[in-house]
Amino acid sequence: MRKRILIITQYFPPEIGGGSQRSIGFAEELRDEGFDVTVISPFPSYLIRKEDRINKFKLYEKSVTNGITLYNTFVYASDRGSFVTRMLYYLSFSFSSTLVALLKVKRTDYHLTISPPLFNGISGIFIKMFKGSKFIFDIGDLWPESAIQLGFLKNKTAIYLAEKFERLIYKKADYINVVTEITKQKLSTKFTFIKKIIWLPNFVRTDLVIKKEKNEILHKELNLDGKFIVGYAGNIGGAQGLKLITDAAKLTKHFSEIIYLIIGDGVDREILEEEIRSNSLTNVLLLPPVNRGLILNYLSLFDITLIPLVKNELFKFTIPSKLYEAMASECPVILCVDGEARKILEKSGAGLYCEPENSIDLTEKILWMNSNKDESVKMGEAGRKYAVENYDRKKIIERFAKMLKEDV
Repeated sequence: MRKRILIITQYFPPEIGGGSQRSIGFAEELRDEGFDVTVISPFPSYLIRKEDRINKFKLYEKSVTNGITLYNTFVYASDRGSFVTRMLYYLSFSFSSTLVALLKVKRTDYHLTISPPLFNGISGIFIKMFKGSKFIFDIGDLWPESAIQLGFLKNKTAIYLAEKFERLIYKKADYINVVTEITKQKLSTKFTFIKKIIWLPNFVRTDLVIKKEKNEILHKELNLDGKFIVGYAGNIGGAQGLKLITDAAKLTKHFSEIIYLIIGDGVDREILEEEIRSNSLTNVLLLPPVNRGLILNYLSLFDITLIPLVKNELFKFTIPSKLYEAMASECPVILCVDGEARKILEKSGAGLYCEPENSIDLTEKILWMNSNKDESVKMGEAGRKYAVENYDRKKIIERFAKMLKEDV
């Protein structure tokens, strides 16, 4: 009999970003491995243009596409702004997803809840309780620890309750998926009661994300002829620390061939816009997010992919999904993230490491790559080879599917 799996995720296409790609990766590959796949996700509102957001005052809409059943459920569509509105965004989905799972999903063998946010664990616990399916909790970032260290969560009572809830989820889960080996080691030591921890790294479709020639139409539209393009695509939030890019832009204003191309949206976009405007940074081009079908055309313009995070011990446990995509597309990387991500970069030879939040170091690395383009090309080739060997989406999910099929 075909096994059935239910995926609960806050982020799913047409939304963009690493969380969305991990979710669709699970759904499509498990479908191809013979599972009946159902997904519950909110009406799309994250990291997409305001005019593309869907905010419907109804519990759910059901659709079936390419063999995957999708329930889009109600969400308070505001992932930015105050702490209260962000909590409403998370908790409204926890409520609607739990209700739809209990009322509409008749039977499932496994339910995979993807975090962050931690609140998705609410659905996981209730589904296990009422459906009897095995609960797999997938952790992209450690919450609430990351929220505390980044200053998003400060109230002592809220921290206490969040940590209690975290322990409850870990106790109830049959499996914990983690994306880094160092996170696996940390959880094994701190939460000895966890039943089973699986290291399931982030992944990339190496058959789809490949080296592409620069899109000539976009190149001309954006007036990029003759430019050396330092690119960033993704969330513009506090954790990314994109002031690093504008600081580097200030230091390289007299290099007319160097331009910084930023594609995305997020809670700090207005701050970034003001930084560009107040400093007259004509060498920074800030574009709105684009859908997944078009993003590869924009990424083809990059001569360097820049991957920054703010300087925080927490991010030594983090591997940005952008790293895998840049490697797969043969684009050399400047990585401003220490820890496990840096180890991957240096082992693969895919680019250069830059100290987080150090604009002088970043400027030096950009200038070196601009002056040593042949060496940069070799870095891109090395990154592609490493990604194919170690982070191909199909290979990673095949191993995961094999484990579930053999589970009794």
